[in-house]
Amino acid sequence: MKKNILSLIGITAAILISCGDGKGSYDASGVFEAREVTVSARGSGELIQFRIEEGQKVEAGSQVGYIDTVQLHLKKMQLLAGLKAVESRQYNVSRQIASIRQQITTQKNEKKRFEQLVNANAANRKQLDDINAQVALLEKQLSAQTETLENNNRSISGESAGLIAQIAQIDDQIQKSIIASPINGTVLSKYAEQ
Repeated sequence: MKKNILSLIGITAAILISCGDGKGSYDASGVFEAREVTVSARGSGELIQFRIEEGQKVEAGSQVGYIDTVQLHLKKMQLLAGLKAVESRQYNVSRQIASIRQQITTQKNEKKRFEQLVNANAANRKQLDDINAQVALLEKQLSAQTETLENNNRSISGESAGLIAQIAQIDDQIQKSIIASPINGTVLSKYAEQ
């Protein structure tokens, strides 16, 4: 036990002496590890702005430059205009079929009136049959027109979805044209100029 205590005291003394103020120049020495990260844009093109200097401190997420995005922006404007044009072709189904619905309602009212006249033997049965045929025809027209309009709208929605996806791709390319620091650190080397 005494031997262990003496060894512990000896080790503690050696540590204190080695970290002491022998000549006053430094308290400790060693190798410092640094994490090196090469930062670049994920897009390609002309470097428009690149405002860093060697030795400069940067924060994580801070923008240090960007690549030309004019052509991407113009392509996005073109896609947005195309999307607006496509969406303007979308039909308001209820408004488009309102007149047929009104005709059906009118014919059904006429049918009720003629049924009363036929029951009172004051009208011809053929006129009632003609009204029934007209109601059936209008209902088929309503069904066909509704289906056509809904199919057109689905097609337009598909076109819109494609344009929206292309706009999202352009936005992603624009975002990738921004050069940003992924970590806090100090700039060691600058490999490109504006």
